[in-house]
Amino acid sequence: MIGKLCTALVFAGLFCSVAAVEAHAAVRPNMIVILADDLGYGDLGCTGSKQIMTPSLDRLAKEGVFCSRAYVTAPMCSPSRMGLMTGRFPKRYGITTNPNIKVDYLPESHYGLPQTEKLIPEYLEPYGYRSAVFGKWHLGHTKGYTPPERGFTRWWGFLGGSRDYFPRKKEIEGLNPSAIESNFTDKTDITYLTDDITDRAVEFLDEAKTDKKPFFMFVSYNAPHWPMQAKPEDIALFKNIQNRDRRIYCAMVYAMDKGIGRILDTLKKDGLEKDTIVVFLSDNGGAPEAPSCNAPFRGAKRQHFEGGVRVPFIIKYPADKRLIPGSVCRQPVSTVDLLPALLKANGHQIPQKLDGMDILELVGNKKASVPRTFFWCTDYTSAVLDGDLKYLLVADRAPQFYSVTDDPQEQKDLYFSKHQDADSLARKLGTYLTITPACRFPDSISWSSKLMREYDKTTPDQQPE
Repeated sequence: MIGKLCTALVFAGLFCSVAAVEAHAAVRPNMIVILADDLGYGDLGCTGSKQIMTPSLDRLAKEGVFCSRAYVTAPMCSPSRMGLMTGRFPKRYGITTNPNIKVDYLPESHYGLPQTEKLIPEYLEPYGYRSAVFGKWHLGHTKGYTPPERGFTRWWGFLGGSRDYFPRKKEIEGLNPSAIESNFTDKTDITYLTDDITDRAVEFLDEAKTDKKPFFMFVSYNAPHWPMQAKPEDIALFKNIQNRDRRIYCAMVYAMDKGIGRILDTLKKDGLEKDTIVVFLSDNGGAPEAPSCNAPFRGAKRQHFEGGVRVPFIIKYPADKRLIPGSVCRQPVSTVDLLPALLKANGHQIPQKLDGMDILELVGNKKASVPRTFFWCTDYTSAVLDGDLKYLLVADRAPQFYSVTDDPQEQKDLYFSKHQDADSLARKLGTYLTITPACRFPDSISWSSKLMREYDKTTPDQQPE
């Protein structure tokens, strides 16, 4: 009798567990990560822009959750993307900068994402996922480092850090990281690159409708990264803006927003909306030399102030009832939290070596904030965020210490007034820097010197009228 009762309780417990999971999400959720490139924090309607219309992203924010304290793993393109793809802070495998220069003593392959690291599609392949990436890669351009060799079954885009948005008269021959290439189609001609990336994403979704397999799709726009190039009809919408580069930049963001609208509409049309996690974010803040706006924060791309590492981040997942449409999540989250969510949704234990947590659980948590610690290391600068406190170390000056909740614009340096708290984070950061590998490849002296000068000039950004 007791045995039967125990068995019944076990089955009841299993039933409750399964029911709880099903109440939150599908067993094999799809995920779409839409990444902007060098987008200013304040350059969306939902983040306060007075100039740029972004109806599609504003709609996504109303239908999903806006994460107001979302961080990337680096304030620049390549390391930031590496952190997203691996679920680990890039300094864990020796990446501290973009591959800006080629040095004689390192092979070309040394500049890619180390092959010792496992990427999202490689984790998902055993569960039957199809994985696609369309647009900018910037994680390695030599043999062994390209998307099809890192787990992606569908690839269309360019391997380097930037390229023209319009067709060139002639592509550079030979090893060319900026050339458009693909592993599934010969159609590599472009019209306007933002639109072309969107086209590939829409085609993939239409196929997924009939394929019935779960998928991970990485839509990696290069907009609004330099060069400043936009369609004349889009530029005309911003003719009231005096600054020419700002006018073009706004048109580039607008074109990207239109593309995202097409992706969201296709998702709904194909009946894939409910079981798909959609995430939008930027890879870092807008660049100091770009006509972007990181308001209300201080800092920009390559810097560890909030304007460099804190990004607009929207997540939508209709199947998970914990995510309340139109709400704001003030819990600190990071791009390293995306991989754990997919692993957990597939019944996979989150590996201890990952730096992230299940983002669905974090965003859906309505109770007290979960303590988080994030590390950054760029060139000769580094920082740690522990809860609300940030300790920032720049090579040529005294340490800086801020409370990013009380002082999100990082105007009041608390280093001397809260010396003991600062020292505690200094030890945390020092331990991290000493237990992780040295930089895998160096940056140029000119870039590092430029970064030091940029730290001197930072002030809180303001919305242009």
